[in-house]
Amino acid sequence: MTVRRGAIFLAIFLGGCGFLRPQQKSFFSLETVPSEAPRAAAVAMPIGIDSFELPPSIDRREVVVRQTSGQLDVRGRDLWAAPLQSMVLHTVAFDLAGRVPEGMMVLPGQAKPVGAMRSVDVIAQAFEAGPNPVVVLDVRWILREPGGSSAGQSHHERITLPLASLSSAEIASGMSRALGVLADRIAIRL
Repeated sequence: MTVRRGAIFLAIFLGGCGFLRPQQKSFFSLETVPSEAPRAAAVAMPIGIDSFELPPSIDRREVVVRQTSGQLDVRGRDLWAAPLQSMVLHTVAFDLAGRVPEGMMVLPGQAKPVGAMRSVDVIAQAFEAGPNPVVVLDVRWILREPGGSSAGQSHHERITLPLASLSSAEIASGMSRALGVLADRIAIRL
């Protein structure tokens, strides 16, 4: 009788434990967004994005959504396909490459040109979705002239885009669109 109860208990325990089943995970990526404006006619010299710093609260593998209570919903089953900071840097660089004359954008990983080159550093104060169905990208970016001086032209951009929902797929799409708008605004000031 004890063996029988033990076997029944073990069967119920093993059958009901969700942690024994593999959890389904979804992976999301950021995509480049074509500009609606025509490509810039002239850029004085090549440009590259040296850095794009994200807020530590969202720079993680999981998709993060801000809640009304100020807390964060860290979605453990919804993951970015690569480190978020790296994806953001590459996405905005390729977005910008589509907005400046061909060959004037130095992409991440490319060798820097021998001659003069301008660079952009971006620091995000916010890049998040929620609690309302919007994506907010609030950044300061600095355009540095050749010579590596620490000073540069500082700019502030706040981009707010509506979302159809707060699903992770919609958030990834909204974040991609926000980076495209940022690339548009940077291109205008080159």
